[in-house]
Amino acid sequence: MNLREWALPVYTVLIQMAVGTLLLLWILRLFGRNKYSQEVIDRVVRDPLLIILVTIIFGMLGAHFHLSRPYLSFLAVRNFRTSWLSREIVFTMIFFLITAALWFFQWYRKGHWGLKTALGWLAIGFGFVTVYCMGHIYLLPTQEAWNTPETIISYYGSMLLLGVMALAEILIMDLRFNKVRQTEVLTEWVVIVKEAVKWLAVAAGVVLIPVVILNLAHLYWLRTGTALAQTSFDLLMELYKPLLIIRFLMLLTGVGSLFFPVTLMKRSGKTIQELFTPVYLACLLVIIGEVLGRFLFYAAHIRTGL
Repeated sequence: MNLREWALPVYTVLIQMAVGTLLLLWILRLFGRNKYSQEVIDRVVRDPLLIILVTIIFGMLGAHFHLSRPYLSFLAVRNFRTSWLSREIVFTMIFFLITAALWFFQWYRKGHWGLKTALGWLAIGFGFVTVYCMGHIYLLPTQEAWNTPETIISYYGSMLLLGVMALAEILIMDLRFNKVRQTEVLTEWVVIVKEAVKWLAVAAGVVLIPVVILNLAHLYWLRTGTALAQTSFDLLMELYKPLLIIRFLMLLTGVGSLFFPVTLMKRSGKTIQELFTPVYLACLLVIIGEVLGRFLFYAAHIRTGL
């Protein structure tokens, strides 16, 4: 893959991570409202929301490197009625704009809890549609390795796994950063982050299981499929086998690097802020694993017909 082709994995991974992180952040906000004050919940959500918005921006900028003439990218929306690529672009922009509006209200307008809630779920909805369009682009009869429902399902699996890992790291980083700046850190805030990261560590293990099973099922389908599907399987098992193994090791090690330090936190005597390094490493390993997975997705396809 050349530089232009690498732009696609960057875009898909970053947008999926943004959607997954926003989903889990809004679930945290939903359940946290029943136990903590609105002021504290808004403070916990504020900085992660900014990071999500920046992630979307970098994802959209990265996608432009795939184009030979990026300054004409706006013309791609003209075929919205017939093209999944056009739909992906349009829904990505809507997802970005709603998230930007949500960020504005979260940072600069106190109160408006109902409006913020609605904007959050609306952004998540358009994010889900974006991921669906993203996967549907590859359901091509000429690409047997891609033309399967597993493509779309795997994109949602990646969305959830990346979201879990990213939110755990963002929450700890935000809490630690504010403590370093010697700003006021409420006791409730520390408790919220601690409980949330414990929940996310368990969620990471739960999400990883179907993700791995889905990947193995796809490999089995390629091995038992048509001649072209078997050719893709041979590519993965021969030329790209080391990368395939590394991908699975990255995912397993990454989730383990989150799950075990967090679940053993009480026994080790560490505070939630002291888990910054292992959780950062965990998130990085999973991101690398997903980027490798996206590379293998593009590299193992075999075209049939025109």
